[in-house]
Amino acid sequence: MASSTNIKVVCRFRPVNSIETREGGEIVVAFDDNLQTVQVKSAQVSTGPEKDGFTFDRVFPMGTKQNEIFEYGVKDIVKDVLDGYNGTVFAYGQTGSGKTFTMMGADIDSDELKGIIPRITEQIFQSIVESDPHLEYLVKVSYMEIYLEKIRDLLAPQNDNLQVHEEKSRGVYVKGLSDYYVSSAREVYEIMRTGGAARVVTSTNMNAESSRSHSIFLITIQQRNTETGTQKTGNLYLVDLAGSEKVGKTGASGQTLEEAKKINKSLSALGMVINALTEKAKHIPYRDSKLTRILQESLGGNSRTTLIINCSPSSYNEAETLSTLRFGIRAKSIKNTARVNAELSPLELKGLLQKAQLANTSYQKHIAALEAELAIWRSGGHVDEAEWVLTGKGGAAPPKKAPTSPTPSASIPSSRSMTPVNPVIEGLRDLESRPQTPTVVALEKDEREEFLRRENELSDSLAEKESALTAAEKLVKELKEELAFLKEQEASVNQENKQMSTKLNELRLQVERLDYEAKEGNITIETLREQNNDTTAELDTLKKQIADLKLAQKDASADDREKRKQEKMAMMMAKFDTQGAFSEKDEQLRQLLTKLDNMDNEAAGSLSSDDLIAIRRQLAEGQTVLRETLDRLRQSQEETEMVIRRRDELDARVVQLEADYEELLEKTIRDEESGDAESIQDFKNKLEAQYAAKRDAHLSEVADLKQQLEMRVNEIRALNSTIDSLKSVNEELKVSPKFSLI
Repeated sequence: MASSTNIKVVCRFRPVNSIETREGGEIVVAFDDNLQTVQVKSAQVSTGPEKDGFTFDRVFPMGTKQNEIFEYGVKDIVKDVLDGYNGTVFAYGQTGSGKTFTMMGADIDSDELKGIIPRITEQIFQSIVESDPHLEYLVKVSYMEIYLEKIRDLLAPQNDNLQVHEEKSRGVYVKGLSDYYVSSAREVYEIMRTGGAARVVTSTNMNAESSRSHSIFLITIQQRNTETGTQKTGNLYLVDLAGSEKVGKTGASGQTLEEAKKINKSLSALGMVINALTEKAKHIPYRDSKLTRILQESLGGNSRTTLIINCSPSSYNEAETLSTLRFGIRAKSIKNTARVNAELSPLELKGLLQKAQLANTSYQKHIAALEAELAIWRSGGHVDEAEWVLTGKGGAAPPKKAPTSPTPSASIPSSRSMTPVNPVIEGLRDLESRPQTPTVVALEKDEREEFLRRENELSDSLAEKESALTAAEKLVKELKEELAFLKEQEASVNQENKQMSTKLNELRLQVERLDYEAKEGNITIETLREQNNDTTAELDTLKKQIADLKLAQKDASADDREKRKQEKMAMMMAKFDTQGAFSEKDEQLRQLLTKLDNMDNEAAGSLSSDDLIAIRRQLAEGQTVLRETLDRLRQSQEETEMVIRRRDELDARVVQLEADYEELLEKTIRDEESGDAESIQDFKNKLEAQYAAKRDAHLSEVADLKQQLEMRVNEIRALNSTIDSLKSVNEELKVSPKFSLI
């Protein structure tokens, strides 16, 4: 059973928001008492038919509760869907006009704020509970969105490029869309939350949570009568359209701008479809957009549709409000032909089969009679008019063969024109019939099925190509990113290469400079080696001089002893001891003085007392001088031994310095080879400074030693000369005539 009805259009105005208040917007709409007509205070509608307002099935002013929208605008559709009709509810309007609030609500768990979809869900399950016991229901839901002109399954987001198909038995549907069987409103709410979380939402200047896609929530209800076996299927499309946008107001840019372009394009295609349906055009451009293709049955097809247009009452959005109202007026004139989607029970199918078999038997008899009559005519015979096979008299007996006569010139009724029309077959055709997609050229039944099959194949092929294209675009994007990264790396490597080349050139210059300095260093080292050899030779010369001085000192001492009466000196020195060197000589002098005192009494006339006193004094002074001279000689010998020891120490130090110098040279060569030493110039300066300092110190010490040694030798010579003179004086005293008596 089919019924033709217009699309039901209701208009809802939301309250003024903060943006409109900030921009100084004023309320420019007024409503009549019946809440069916809205007037806009605007210069654009001051003339023409729009000056009297826009009339809809119902107008809901600002502040209308969610429940009021549902009770008037949507509640009846639920009953129709349960009875096997297709139904559609969709919200249309500019961005930020309250479409999502109307369809979903601010909170699906709140009795006051939940939207149309939660209320429909509750009513469906409530109606199922209250239905007759012999009716069984099966409810399943699907959730999808159209984002950037691609159909995306919100319950399986990885399926983001689904295709629209059409079959005679199913009508228009989305292939590959996942569906879930549900048994309560709570299960539907969970699915709604899951799908809602996957929707694409972005903040714009007009709406903090602007939907960037059209969402479609599909509820399929299958009803089965357990007594008769008949089945009915109703599909309810709940559509939340994305809002039309003006870029100047929303401030969209980048990806948001691309989304706005696609949204406006699909809404424009929807407007073109409604215009074509309003003007009763031969071609309806359903295929211009995925949105209009899915809503094909809802717009002029097999569906009972309710359109909710959402508007702003403020003058800030006056142009958008007028556009929305005009859209609603055009949509209100569209007629849909809704049919019950029923499947016959087995008993009904059996009755139809029996009727078809009886009709087939009648047709076979009629065909046999016609063939017999035709054979007579072809053989040249004649059949009386009373014996002709008439329409509807298939059971008549074949006519008798008449004498041959010329074939009559009168036209023979064709079998097609005489074929009876079977009302049972026509009934089957009516049951199978459904509103067809309007096309430019009317297609036969078989051609249409072939066309739909081919279209589905092409849609699948297109989906595969689009998937491949998407994968290729993704690959190209990745390759571009990789190429950009490689270019950056190449630029970085080139920069590093330039830096390394500069450093390499600098290092080459440094190597050349170091080679030059190394050569200079080698020359300097050779020079230092020569200087070292010269210094070593000079040290050897000094050693020889010191040895010669020692020998000269020894020779001088020997010569002096030989010249100064070595034998007497040896005898005198042999009698010396460490406590008193002249103890024996003092005793002899005492004895001599005693003898002289004894001789004073005996030979007083020979020596005067003054002479004796003078002799005693001279002897005592000579003894004292001799003792002091011997002490000085002993000290000089000790100092000479000390100088000799110091000289030996200096010789050992010279040897150590030579060893240190050789070790330093070896270390310098090793450091130069390993590259760990300082620069050759610094090393050369340090080495020369150290060597010069050591050489100066050594030469200074050698000069001091020479000077000290020479002074000691001179002192020793002077002391030896003094000793010799004292000894000669002593000898002279001994041989003097005054001591003849001794």
